[in-house]
Amino acid sequence: MKINQYIFLILLLACGTQLCYAQKLIVKKDLKSDWKIYQDDQYSLYTEADEEASSVYFQIRLAEFSKDLLYLHDTETFSLFINGKFVASTQHLTLKIDSLRKVFSSAVITCAIHQKAGISKTLVTQIKSSMPLTQKGEIDFEARSSSFRDFAIVSFMILVIMLITIVRLNPKLASDYFSITKIFFLRESDEAQVYSRITSSTNILFYIFCSLMLSYYLMIIFHFVPQHHPIAYSFHSQSFGMAMLQWFKLSGIVLAAFFLKIILIYGLTAMFGSGELASIHFFNWVRVVLIFFGALTIVLSVYFIMHGQQVNFFTTLLQLLAWVLAGWMILIALKLSTRMGRSVFHLFSYICATELIPFLITLKVLYN
Repeated sequence: MKINQYIFLILLLACGTQLCYAQKLIVKKDLKSDWKIYQDDQYSLYTEADEEASSVYFQIRLAEFSKDLLYLHDTETFSLFINGKFVASTQHLTLKIDSLRKVFSSAVITCAIHQKAGISKTLVTQIKSSMPLTQKGEIDFEARSSSFRDFAIVSFMILVIMLITIVRLNPKLASDYFSITKIFFLRESDEAQVYSRITSSTNILFYIFCSLMLSYYLMIIFHFVPQHHPIAYSFHSQSFGMAMLQWFKLSGIVLAAFFLKIILIYGLTAMFGSGELASIHFFNWVRVVLIFFGALTIVLSVYFIMHGQQVNFFTTLLQLLAWVLAGWMILIALKLSTRMGRSVFHLFSYICATELIPFLITLKVLYN
């Protein structure tokens, strides 16, 4: 391979303002010739006619470029994924190939670059020789991967401590929430509803815990799922602090959805003249979240903390979220059919408004 040596100035935008000094490097390979796009359920070579494509893919044989650098640059912001795992959203990025070999066990890695407005014609993707590199232009991929694992461990500990605290505040309510058998009871005794006062302080703590747990579950999945889930771009992080901030941000959104669901359920049950069903409906919803998603969150946490990184595993967990919600719709319809005292049409209308429409919106947001 013919190697052309040249000197260039790198304009590094760190927070949009910092400059980096000139650096002498050798281009070993221009990866643009390897770009591919995904369309019609298959990969095809990228051409200039594919200017509307928002993502390009290319593979790198790590052993072939030992001690070299992956150099990415553009005047527009881009997001980089490696083996389906988010790396960074930036305009300039340089990664050590040897660092990538330590993080990924495969001999070949698949890189994906995404730009919302379409792939820019000025995007540069090159392999450069491992000549001395300024620290400002280099990102420690291992440190970034470790920081997100630190976030996962610390957040999981926060969830455990919070759960223990809530259970100690009201053990009887907690035992009712975590009763697996009662989820499937079509006729539940009214005694259980004594502890389901929707606005009690302990119940609100359970709602906050559920929102934090669901957000934690989604945060880890978003860190790995392929980039055809656009919502994942909004909650990526490059440091421990950013991950915590994104977690609280997503938790706030989920908690707001919880309270919107309360308003919707209470409003519609009052309209149908069945106000006593509201607490039964929402109480069982929180039960499902605590038990089913609690179990899935434990599995997810253990797998990730033990260095599991199979993208298919995280994709499956994202799909399970939809299956659990679909199963819940059937279950609550059966539960309410024995209590509502109205026609099947009224029950169907109520389930559509409180469960089916929110379910379809959730699918649109998560899987579009």
